[in-house]
Amino acid sequence: MLSFINCGGNMSGNIPRPEYPRPDRLRGDWINLNGYWRFCFDDYELGEKEKWFLDIDRLDEKILVPFPFQSKLSGIHDECFHDIVWYAKEFKIPEKFLDKRIFLNFGAIDYISKIWFNGRLVGQHIGGYDPISLEVSDLVKEKNIVVVEAIDRHGDQPRGKQDSRLHPCGCRYMRVTGIWQTVWMDVVGKTFIKNFYVTPDIDNGKILLNVNIDGDILNKLLEVRVFFNSSEIFSQKFDISSNTMMLSIPISYLKLWTPETPDLYKIRLSIMGDGNTIDMVEGYFGMRKISISRDKILLNNKPIYLKMALDQGYFIDGIYTAPSDEDLRRDVEYAKQLGLNGVRKHQKPEDPRYFYWCDKIGLLVWEEMSDWGMSLKTGNLEMFWSQLRNIILRDFNHPSIIVWVPFNERNIHDDIMGQKFVLEIYRRIKNLDKTRLVVDNSGYMHTETDIVDIHDYSGWLGGMQIKKLWDKYRKEGGIPPSPHRPLMAKGFKYKGQPIVISEMGGWGIKKYMPIVKRPPAYYGNILEDEYEFLSKYRDVVLTFGEYDEISGFCYTQLYDVEGEVNGYLTYDRRWKIDPYKVREIHEKMGR
Repeated sequence: MLSFINCGGNMSGNIPRPEYPRPDRLRGDWINLNGYWRFCFDDYELGEKEKWFLDIDRLDEKILVPFPFQSKLSGIHDECFHDIVWYAKEFKIPEKFLDKRIFLNFGAIDYISKIWFNGRLVGQHIGGYDPISLEVSDLVKEKNIVVVEAIDRHGDQPRGKQDSRLHPCGCRYMRVTGIWQTVWMDVVGKTFIKNFYVTPDIDNGKILLNVNIDGDILNKLLEVRVFFNSSEIFSQKFDISSNTMMLSIPISYLKLWTPETPDLYKIRLSIMGDGNTIDMVEGYFGMRKISISRDKILLNNKPIYLKMALDQGYFIDGIYTAPSDEDLRRDVEYAKQLGLNGVRKHQKPEDPRYFYWCDKIGLLVWEEMSDWGMSLKTGNLEMFWSQLRNIILRDFNHPSIIVWVPFNERNIHDDIMGQKFVLEIYRRIKNLDKTRLVVDNSGYMHTETDIVDIHDYSGWLGGMQIKKLWDKYRKEGGIPPSPHRPLMAKGFKYKGQPIVISEMGGWGIKKYMPIVKRPPAYYGNILEDEYEFLSKYRDVVLTFGEYDEISGFCYTQLYDVEGEVNGYLTYDRRWKIDPYKVREIHEKMGR
């Protein structure tokens, strides 16, 4: 039974983002720390010298966590540069939890963070997108104080589309600093399930289950139960002989996960000792396989044509942070209304709740690391890999995620150091996760890659321009047409991989200008009205669809972002065009 404690301290009595942040590994006892926190800018870098972590009265403002201070929803809405910020939260822990193991968790803090718990430094972290989990069992009392210092100088670091200029414009947007995802505490058993990873094997009707256990395993059992539509289809107890267990679990009732039929299985793992349940975690998985065969992408061993939109994960009032779980769900539903079967989640490893809704509703995802802002020098390799690895492991169990994209549009054509960096990361991802595809450097200048994707905005000239390029390729062969930059990095060859047009379109409509104070930006034409948009969209999308050599497209973009006004929707998620007319175009493709 789930026991949820609200420690938000919001004056309304409610807290933002109250849902459990990790539905893929749901825990029964937890404490949500979202809500109002003490807050202070540290522009003169006095906090550590003056030990603000011991004197939280120095933090004389308040902020609504988990919204970054640059956002309206934070209650501060300051868009100026403040490289160092401090947070503090006082809260109580119920007495019944004090004999348990307790972990303090942050979904994400951008970029460098130091964390004190009851005056003790308990953790330091580098990375703005990967999760932080710290055990504080020996420090908890009934009344507690957590203090966070966040440092974000927007230097040589992964920051995605966050603009390092004071006034963002074009395809770079407002910055975020500090906490931007849920803060919570997990209450677990003395021996507990630290992580588990599910690898579906649809060809043999089973899953491979990797369970990591922390604590004393002597005379303990691991119980595994699997359910489909509330019916139990597997139950067995296993002797725990190691802190890492690898199990093969048969799936007797096989239902494949697809965007059209997003069937999910529930899995419940329990640690048993002396007949009692010591720890329990619940999650889910989908029986899904993604692979390639020559120049085709296969979903569950059948060719699939990807119909996607670029989704950058920005919100008008929260910037990086969705105002509610409902907002995340609606973004998935918007894509489905358009007749799309996927999104390319661009330059932002998203809040895990988003992937939950993709899993549940049925939407394929290319998950992309926020590599922009970081140079590809050798000294950054291990830092980047550490952050990316944490994200891959965090999101491993989501069936909706089919492609990892570590880099976007890196100019490495004759950059040997950059090529080595990209190639090394590609190979590490393939070694870590053998179940998914990897696009090495999205857009052009590929090295080794499972999919050769192309960013092609030449469609502003219409379908005839596209037809001219692809007819020539069909006739002469060689390298697929890449109208803007070299498709392959110098020294690398196209080997017949599947081709996806992973950016195209980018058209604006004249009457829809930015609804925030930004100059307008778009990649293609500025069109007169909805009818001209639909005409051009039909022409370009159906032309791409004529070529069997192409395995899908991705329109730029799902919704406007700040000054970029090329979405199907506005930044505040109002339709510019009839989504069902777009859906009809997709259905006419016959693919």
